[in-house]
This record gives sequence, structure tokens and C-alpha cells, in this order.
Amino acid sequence: MLKKLIIEYEDGSIENRIVPSNQATIYPKQNGIKNCDCSPFKYKVEKHAYLCTAIVKYGDVYKIMPAGVSCIPETTLEDIEVIDNRKPKEPTVPREKHTWKFPSASSDSVYVVRENWGKLKCDCPGTWRAKDRRCKHIKEVEQELNKQK
Repeated sequence: MLKKLIIEYEDGSIENRIVPSNQATIYPKQNGIKNCDCSPFKYKVEKHAYLCTAIVKYGDVYKIMPAGVSCIPETTLEDIEVIDNRKPKEPTVPREKHTWKFPSASSDSVYVVRENWGKLKCDCPGTWRAKDRRCKHIKEVEQELNKQK
């Protein structure tokens, strides 16, 4: 866990420092400190569209990627707060499927023609026999839909 120290010295200068919790000890009399504020600290980075957050070392410099934020070497993933500012995706409304049922002429089966996103599909064997994959049931539904227009 990281701590943020804001140290005000007796000469009036102010220092901001990010340190690990075990290094957050100060000695006011020794170091000429007038005032000090110590609070928990987390790096805040924006969420990337598809890359995960990682800490990378470039030579002597540590960075939080893919944001490219410089950090101290003791930083862990727990010290990073990822903020998602992306727009939420609008829920897609499934298009209503239309169905038509046709009793089989040769058996007790019932064949169903379904419309999905403007395409008609039938589950009868005639669909596979037809070169254009349009059985008599699909053609009948197409005629019905053309009459409605």
C-alpha cells in the first residue's frame, strides 16, 4: 500500500512524496518539518479498450501501462485504481422472429419457417433439395409478405 506525504518544512517549502507504507515515517525535529499530512494513495488510470493494466520497467523508470503513467518501483497492481470512462454499450434488442407453421403433406410432422433479420429458413427436407434453398413453404411465406407490402 502506498502513502502520499505532503511535507511542509520550516523554511516554507512544500514537498509531495509517494512512498510505500513502511517508509512513511518522518522525523519532524531532525528534518526541520513544520507540518505533515499522510494519506493513502492510489494511482488513477483510465481503462483501455482491450489491454489490461500492467507495471513495466523501462531501464530505471517504472510505468503503468498502457496509460504510460510513471510510478515508484514499489508500486503493485493493488496500488492502481482503474477508471472506466468509456460509454456503456447500448443493449441490443433482439429482433422479433416471425414464424409460420405448415403441416406435412406426407406425415404428421409440422414444418416451421422462421424469419430472422430478413432471411427465411425452413426446417423441411425440401429446403435441402431445392437448388436455391427455397422450399415451397418459404415461397408461400414470401408471397404472403409481398402481399402485405
